[in-house]
Amino acid sequence: MARHGDDTHNARRKFLTRSATLVAAGATLPILPTLARTLSDEFSAPVAGISANYIPNSRMSIHGENGTLGLALLDTAISKMLALPPEDPRNWYRQAMIHVLDCPHGNAWFFPWHRGYLYWFERIARQLTGYAIGVPYWDWTTNPNMPEYFYGYMTDTNKPGFIHDFATFDSTFRGPMQTVWARYTTAQRQQLDRRGMTSFEVFWATVQGYFNRPTKRLLTTDNRQLTGATLQAVSLPTLTNALAPTDFFEFGGSMVSSHHDMTGVPGLVESQPHNLVHDAVGGYMGDFIAASDPVFWAHHANIDRLWEVWMRRQGMSFFDGPTAWKTEPFLFFCDENGRSVDNTAWNFAGGGNTIWEEAPPIPVTPSRPPNASWPSTFSSQLQSTTLPINGGVTASFDPGKAACDAFSQNCQTAILLELDRPMDQSAWRFRFELQIEGSSFSAKDCGSATFFGTMAGMKHRSKLKIGIADGMKQCLNEAGPGPHRFAVTVRAEPVDNRLPTEVLNVYSATLTSV
Repeated sequence: MARHGDDTHNARRKFLTRSATLVAAGATLPILPTLARTLSDEFSAPVAGISANYIPNSRMSIHGENGTLGLALLDTAISKMLALPPEDPRNWYRQAMIHVLDCPHGNAWFFPWHRGYLYWFERIARQLTGYAIGVPYWDWTTNPNMPEYFYGYMTDTNKPGFIHDFATFDSTFRGPMQTVWARYTTAQRQQLDRRGMTSFEVFWATVQGYFNRPTKRLLTTDNRQLTGATLQAVSLPTLTNALAPTDFFEFGGSMVSSHHDMTGVPGLVESQPHNLVHDAVGGYMGDFIAASDPVFWAHHANIDRLWEVWMRRQGMSFFDGPTAWKTEPFLFFCDENGRSVDNTAWNFAGGGNTIWEEAPPIPVTPSRPPNASWPSTFSSQLQSTTLPINGGVTASFDPGKAACDAFSQNCQTAILLELDRPMDQSAWRFRFELQIEGSSFSAKDCGSATFFGTMAGMKHRSKLKIGIADGMKQCLNEAGPGPHRFAVTVRAEPVDNRLPTEVLNVYSATLTSV
């Protein structure tokens, strides 16, 4: 077992050694709030069939030795939560509404907010079942097929208790949610205003919009495999590129005005594997109501594990970010007794005592050194500035010889595209191709990126980011040493044969040396 998802060595030993070194050097170790720690002995009821390697409250790999056990415990928790009355904040759908009301995407609070969401969900699950439950993680890189256990049990959204029509949802949850809305504090209402949810009616219309689309999964019992663009997004080269940055705000998303501001630069973990797995699973998972699907929790347990892998590589047990990051309020979680709790990002800056089942290692690759002789970004010349569905835009870059030499040695790189966010993000997928300009060499497929989530007022300029290190290396292996001029073409592909008539404005494309 490896603590915090460390992908190379025993993380507990590394943590203790690192802490001792810091103390010896005279450093003061910050004490994270207890909210950042999982429970140890509070819930430790024995479970039949448990293996000797199981550690209570740990997060197991779904495909590992105790994966089925972890899913069985989660199954029990789901049954308990679905059975709670809609007035209880711990009810399954009431918990899903927290994601609609408060989740951040495309900014620097993506990781800590979802860690907090998992933390309180696990506490609720333990309280309701009495079992030492840790959400099992789905390592889609190693096993890109959705586990069969998600079909036929309470982890299956086709089971009774799950709601797939708005009329039923409305009659069950409108009244309780109106009551909750009326009780929100001034601080909570200010948060909702920033999100564009200026009234209950705006919020409820957003929820109705989610039910106007299919809520049942695209992945079925007979078709559980991630394929195509999603398979590429969860691949080892993509994760290698995504984990390469050494700066948190490059890895995890940029700072913006608040966690409700989704105009920032996402990290590669979010814009590629996170977003595309959501879309591939489909149904609830395709939008901000995603936490209604049990797959959401296994998916985000893996996303959280990748943050821990990244932190261990940087020698961190927590991320001590700037004050504006640490003090960002998270005001919509509830505890295991259904009481509202006020948190900040700092509560979830570290993994606390979370223990992870070890996963296969992810390669470490070079990133741009601080004293590099080439810049960190390269602007482009756009050949066009509008992007219709089934259309494309091309941008030209000239990074110079030093950068080309570094890229040929697997120094990681990415493309940042600024464009209009589609009104219906689920109908669009953006595929990136890289080619040496003016050469006879073929274009290299660098994969796809998507936006995730819709709500009122989300039509704005936004950003997509995609790692292109593998495609860049292929180009340079064919063409030889630089300098070379590159052309990146972004193609807007329709999803499920939907053909939106909207035309997106494209404002800039930037090549970044990670």
